Amino acid sequence: QSQKRKPPQTLIMQFRAIILAALAATGMAFVPSTGKFAVVSRSAQRTVTNMAYVPDGLTPAQYKKLKAEEDKKKKDNKKKMKGSVETLTQWQARSAEKFKNMPGAGHVYVKIRGGELGDR
Repeated sequence: QSQKRKPPQTLIMQFRAIILAALAATGMAFVPSTGKFAVVSRSAQRTVTNMAYVPDGLTPAQYKKLKAEEDKKKKDNKKKMKGSVETLTQWQARSAEKFKNMPGAGHVYVKIRGGELGDR
């Protein structure tokens, strides 16, 4: 009398059908939809997009010209000499001459770039 009752076979089949339907529904969410039973060839999928950013109020030619001018300014700015081109000894002599009898006056951060004499 301590036997457990087995559930009826129809209940087990219904449960399995529900689980199978739920798995199929979630699996379909990850399949790309190309229409009902549509066959798409690879050549039909290849399209070339000619899209580019152009600000409002400018034509593509105007924007291209503006970008070229900005690039030219950037290149010219990089060519400019930044920092000092004198050696530390030259700077100390000039500073001592300018500020006689005032040690520590006229403090300047000296930037030397590209070697002892800078980029020439």
